[in-house]
Order: sequence, then structure tokens, then C-alpha cells
Amino acid sequence: MSLVGRASELSALEAVLADTENEGAALLLQGDPGVGKSALLEAVADRAKERGLRLLHVVGVESEQELAFSSLHQLLHPLFEHVTELSDFQSGVLEQVLSVREGAAPGRFAISAAALALIQVAARRRPLSVVVDDVHWIDRSSAEVLTFITRRLTGCRAAFVMAGRSGSGGAFDATGLRVLPVGPLPAADALTLLDSNHPGLAESTRRRLLDEAEGNPLALVELPTQLTEAQRHGEESLPVTLPLSSRLESVFADRISALTPQARFALLLTALAGERRGNLRDIFAASTQAGEKWDDDMLETCVRAGLVRLDHLAEQITFRHPLARSCVVHMSPGGRRRAAHRALAEVHKTDPERRAWHLAHAADAPDEAVAVELTRAAQRALARGGAAEAAAAFRRAAELSQDPAERSRRVDEAAFAAGIGGLLETAHELATAHSTESFRAATAAAYVQFHREGDVDAVFRILLPFMRTASTSESAEDPEASDDAFYVLLNAAVWGGRAELWPGVYEVRDRMSEAARMCFDAVADPARTAHGVRERLERVADTLSPTTSLWRVNWLIYTAMYIDCFTFYDAQWRERIGPARYDSLRFGPVARTHEAFMRGEWDKTEAIASRGIADATEHDYQLIHVILTYALAMVASGRGDEEALRKHCDTITAWAQPRRMQLLLAAVPETRARAAIGRGDFEEAYQQAIAVTPPGELPSHFPHYQRVFVDLVESAMRTGRTAEARAHVAAGQRARLDTVSPHLAVILALATAIAAPDDEAGALYEAALSLPDADLWTYDYARLRLLYGEWLRRRREYTAARVHLSTAMELFEQRLKAPLWTQRARNELRAAGVGVGMPNSGNGVAMSAQERRIAELAASGLSNKEIGRQLNISPRTAGAHLYRVFPKLGVTSRAALRDALDAYDESCGTPWGTSQRSR
Repeated sequence: MSLVGRASELSALEAVLADTENEGAALLLQGDPGVGKSALLEAVADRAKERGLRLLHVVGVESEQELAFSSLHQLLHPLFEHVTELSDFQSGVLEQVLSVREGAAPGRFAISAAALALIQVAARRRPLSVVVDDVHWIDRSSAEVLTFITRRLTGCRAAFVMAGRSGSGGAFDATGLRVLPVGPLPAADALTLLDSNHPGLAESTRRRLLDEAEGNPLALVELPTQLTEAQRHGEESLPVTLPLSSRLESVFADRISALTPQARFALLLTALAGERRGNLRDIFAASTQAGEKWDDDMLETCVRAGLVRLDHLAEQITFRHPLARSCVVHMSPGGRRRAAHRALAEVHKTDPERRAWHLAHAADAPDEAVAVELTRAAQRALARGGAAEAAAAFRRAAELSQDPAERSRRVDEAAFAAGIGGLLETAHELATAHSTESFRAATAAAYVQFHREGDVDAVFRILLPFMRTASTSESAEDPEASDDAFYVLLNAAVWGGRAELWPGVYEVRDRMSEAARMCFDAVADPARTAHGVRERLERVADTLSPTTSLWRVNWLIYTAMYIDCFTFYDAQWRERIGPARYDSLRFGPVARTHEAFMRGEWDKTEAIASRGIADATEHDYQLIHVILTYALAMVASGRGDEEALRKHCDTITAWAQPRRMQLLLAAVPETRARAAIGRGDFEEAYQQAIAVTPPGELPSHFPHYQRVFVDLVESAMRTGRTAEARAHVAAGQRARLDTVSPHLAVILALATAIAAPDDEAGALYEAALSLPDADLWTYDYARLRLLYGEWLRRRREYTAARVHLSTAMELFEQRLKAPLWTQRARNELRAAGVGVGMPNSGNGVAMSAQERRIAELAASGLSNKEIGRQLNISPRTAGAHLYRVFPKLGVTSRAALRDALDAYDESCGTPWGTSQRSR
């Protein structure tokens, strides 16, 4: 690889190719037009061939940006020989996306994963070099898949080298990728390039060209070719200079102007049709369709002019530089562009999506027939998962609509598709353009306000007037409109968590569908209304099919999440709805993180939440980002990761507090209470828990009461607040929480045993353990085993205690990876005689496990009363143990305990209790 002034860039590119021996790598070249990005890509391609890599070319085409997955087709089509090596599901996904066969719309994750799998399979046979030019013009759907792939190349022998214009990133997200800026050439290198391509220039001409080119290689190479001989030799003054972008286009403009009208039209067809293999056939057919005279020599003239490359074997014509393509389009009068689009529409009769777009570009006035074709194209794109492209098609169809009602409907569909596709700004713009016309527009506007801005009050201002005044005729015309609006309204009320929001929700609730009312009962005030919802959910779920509205599926997911049965239905619903459509639902990851946490699958919770946060950040779904941060905070609190918990709580507070989102704000004391319980700080746990729910009360319209239920009861009992603990259990019993869901039955049974009189607790712990599938809820089940084992140990039933405590420790250590909970279980096991035989000191003095533990707590600064609360013993008993410990350690005061314990450990050669004292 050899290019003037690009040694460092070429070295970086060589390293990327070298990485394909074992690992994958991706790099993005960014620079201004004409700076030499395409030349660097050509050098990469040549070097890849020398290394024996399989070369794949992808070129972003401006005219194909509306065509979903058009660039992905360029990437994957040459690899389709390997598609049979994929699973049936993944091969089916790729065949649907690339229009090889019809089927349910694949989800973006499924598409991306299948594309990555195909690349991995091909790379195992032979390392790949993928060269992507003009990445800023790639269609949004392909760009999102390419973003997914380039971030997951570890272990895949593929090198992705991409090039795009600075400041024109398009839909491709380069976040996290290595970006190599390609700047202008230094003065010395610019002079070398100019002289090597154009020797013999007059000194005055050279200086002027160097000043004008400002180090841009394309300008240095191309501008002198437009000068007359007299100008090159300094005998004539040079043309007046223009800004760089205009100057470069003017270079091509002069060449284009010199062509015949038929040749210019052929180039225009090339620019509008795209530069796919075999495009020469389409260009010839379209030219003939438009009545233009075709002459094979005219293409050779274009080649000689340096505008295009012609590959007769592949029947393909491509532009030498993207600026040449742009210049052809910009120089063509509107009438000629429309004629070209009409001709291409006729050629693409068998490709309805391309045909529809060409007809749309050809139209210069409203045309309902074209609007109908483009609407169908939008629906097909949406069914394939190309929501962004569908939004663009619906929007253009609206512009072409002659019927005002159809225009309004298509704008609403465009707003809706834009929201699904993560284009919240576009959705907002479309929805607010005629926000007084329909439920769809109002719902799209409210959806944006809620998910991007977190503006709960705006949601109510936008939606309630529509829902209050909705006419019977409108509801009959679009029966789902009210439900869609209610979904956003209910979500806003739940997360807003403010009493003044709920009257408006109740006002319109009874007009909604059974699925909507069922979800309301499960989510709005579940302690009072969620009983019997599981049976209703089963009936509604039985009606699901591949044609069920995705918003209706959201109702079911939302309901199942709040009665803790989403995992039971998740796979069933995915199969009934169709994997691709089901996976496109953004609320699915929220439900999966919630259920994974409750089931003790905390690594899975973090993985799902982290992926969801990346997607939410990319599409500006700020609310989803913060909700998933809440999930990370729950894991951090359970594992005792105080630093991570602080960071997550700060993020939640900073976003939710100014928006007055009370349910999100309650996540902070909730997670802090959980963390305090884990480290044994029961007073702190109690204060944090009662900040979420007062003792003895299940707050109205607060669906997260159960998340601190056991924490409040245990911390109350540990701090001597027996009355408060038992009042809270009584509130749960009055609410019949055990009839809402199996998980709540476990929570209530555990809390009941904790708060019971000591002589009744054993039977209650046994009753909790005997509940069906109690061990599904790993965190609560491990706590149940721990607390029961502790109770048995206090009653000196050591054999039984060890069984429960051993199980608890294993769950905390292996499944949950919660070190502080593990230490609690380990301490109890020691006290129960497991590993209790502590080594003698050099003086032959030994301590029991209980003595050792009390000494550690006293060394940490706790009083006898506080030690008693933590160990469930009387202050007097704690003092008696210390009385026996002091002479064994040779001390007479608490102040000397820490050093004495360290000396004791050193003499024994074992670091007993170090972690306990360090806290």
C-alpha cells in the first residue's frame, strides 16, 4: 500500500488487516469530501487480496437511503452460499429481510444476530475484509445492523474498514469504534502529489493550486485537468476560486456538461438506480423506456472522462467518486429527474418498493394512486422491521395524498412508525404538526414526551382531552386508538406516582378494552386490585396470534411483569406472535430484567439491562435508560456494591427529581434499604424502607410496595420495633397478597415467620418453604433458608440449622454472587458448629465462633445492645461473652480489641473475621 502523505493511516489499516489472523477489528475513516478516504479503501482492498482475505464491498448510495436493508443486501448476498450453515431460524430471518421469501417482520436484534452469524460462518472458512464506502449514506436499517456487527467482532476473523464524511454520520453510530481522522495533506506532501500528477506546472500556477486545494488530494489531482494549457504554463490567469465543496463539484460539472444529453441521462439513471451488480441492464431498459437513444460508445466516453467505471462482465456501472454522482443529480433539471424516476418505476414493476419510491420521486403534484403504492411499500418495510424507512414512506405518501383524511391518517402512521424506529424527534415533529386531528397523532406526541422528555404532565395535557371527548364513531373506526392512548397515559401515571394524576385515569378507564382494564388492575394499585388478574391474563393470552396488534401484546407483558409470571409466558408469546415481531417490542427487555432479578438471575439482569441501555441511548429513549439503570441498581444493592449503587442512584435522582417521577425516585431508598440489610446495618435499612412504604401500610397506587416488604419487616424486628413489623405483616395479610401471585405468597410467608413470636416461627418457616415453587425466587428463598437456619441455631438445633444455612450460603455465593449475604450465612454456619473449631493461639487459648463474632462486632464499635439486635441475643448475653473474651485476648477494654484480634489471627495463622472488622 503506497499513497503520498498517508504513511500513518496506511500503517493503521495494515494493523487492522493483521488482526484478522485471530481477531476481528473495525475502523472508521472520517474526513471531508475528496480528502482521500476512497483511495485508502482501495489500498486496503489491494492489501487484503495480497493477504488472501475474501473481499466484500459495500457502497452507501444516497438514492437508496429509503430502501430498508439495501446496503445489508450488498454485504450479505455474496455470502449466501453459507446460509445453509445457519440455524433454520437465522437463515429464515435473513431470507425475509433480503426479500428472498415472505414472513413475519423480523426484529432488529434477530436480524443483526443472524447477519453476524453469517459473517462468522464465512470468516471461519476464510478471513474477510469488508470495505464500506460512503457509510453516511447507508439506509438506517442496514446502518443499525452494521453498528451491531462492528461492535461484536471479537473472535471473528473479519476486518471492517469504513469511510464516511466528517460531520455527516448518517444513521451509522460510530460510538465505541476506533475512528481514524483523514485530514488534508501537509504542505510538503501536497506539493509532492501535485507534482507527481501534473509535472511542468508554472510556479505561480502551482502556488495558486496549492492554496486553493488546501491539502485536499482530490482537488490537487482534479483541478489542474480543467485548466487550459496556457493556464497550466502560467500564460493565462487561473479561474476565480470557489469554496472547496463547490469547487470539487464544479470539476465534475465541467466534464458532465461536455457529454451528450443521452449520456448525461444514462448517468442520471445510474445515480438514481443505485450501483448494484447488473445495474447496467436496468439503466439500458429505463433509457429505452424514456425514449432516449442508446449508444454503447457514450458509456465509454463517460469512462474516459473519469466519471465512472464500467465492468462488462458484471454488467455494472459505478461512479469513480460520490461527488460525481451528486453532481449529476444536482445538474439535472427537475423534469429530467422526474422522467428518469418514471422510467425506472416501469423497469422495477416486479420490485414494488423500489417502484413506489421512483413513482413518488417522479410525482410533482398530489397523486392518490402513487400515495397508495407508497403506503403499501411502507407497510411492507414495517413488516420487515424497517420502521425508519416505513416512516419516510408514510410521510411522502401523506404529501402525495389528495384526500385530507387519508393525508392525516398517513402522517399519523408516519409518526407511529418513527416512534417504533427510535426516531423520537421525527415522531414528535409529525405528531405535533396536526396534533388536534386524531388519537394516533396525540398518542405519538405523548409517547415522545413520555419516553424522551419524561414529561408526565405533558402526557396528560395532550391525551386526556382526546380521551374525554372521543366520539363513538371515531372509536368504532379505530377501536385500538383509545387503548393505545390509554397505554401511554397509564404508564405516565404509574411512573409519575403522584396522587393528582389518577383521577383522570379512572375517568377514562371503563371505556377501554378488557386487556387494558386487566393491565390497569395489575399495575395501578395491585395491593387492592390485582387479585384474579392471572386468570384473566390466561384468557386474553389464548387469543394471541401473528396478527395481534403489538401494542396489545405490550398490555400483556406489562400485566405479567407485575404479577411475576412473565417468564412463564415469554417463550409462548414469542412463538404465537412470531419471534421477529415479538423481539421488536421495547418493553420486553424491561420485563426481562425485572423477572431475572426477582428470580435471582442477576448476571442475566445486568446483561439485558446493559444492552437495553445502549439501545435506549442510541435512540434517545431517556425513560427506558433510567428504568434499566434502576435494574442495575437493584443488582448492585443485592450484591453490596456500594460504589455502583451510588452511581446508579445519582443517575436516577438527577433525571427523575426535576420531572417529579415519584416511582423512580422511590428506587433510591428501596435499593439502599436492600444494601443496608445485606451489610447488617438494620437501623439504616429500616429508615430507608419506611421512606418507601410506612410500616403497617401498603400505599395506594404504589406498585413496588413488595420490593421492600421483607426488608422493612426484618429491619424492624432487628431494631426492636416488633409492633411495626407485625403491623406491616398484618397489612399484607389484609390485602391477601398471597392470592395475587406465587412470588408474593413467598414474600408474605417469609415476613410472617420473621415477625412471629419465637415459639410460632418454626412452623411458619416450614410453611413458607412448602409453598409451590418457592425456590424459583432465589433471593427470597435464600433469605428464607438463612433466617430459618438462624432461628434453628438460636434454639441449638444445630443439625437442622446447618442444612438451611449451607443451602443459603451456596445460593448467595454461587447463584447470586452476593458477598455480604454470603458472609452472613458463613457466620451463622460457624456459630452452628461448621468450621467452628478455631485454632489455639500460641498460649493454647481458644474462642468459640460466637465469642469470636461478638468480639469482632464490639471491635467495630457496636454497643452490647446493638450486638444483641444483630445477633438476636440479649445485651446481657453479649456482655457475658465479652467478659469471657477479654482474658483470652489479654485485654481489659473494647478499645484494645481490634489489635488483639489481629495479633490472635497472626499467632493462629488464619485471618478469621478480617472482612467483618474491615466494614
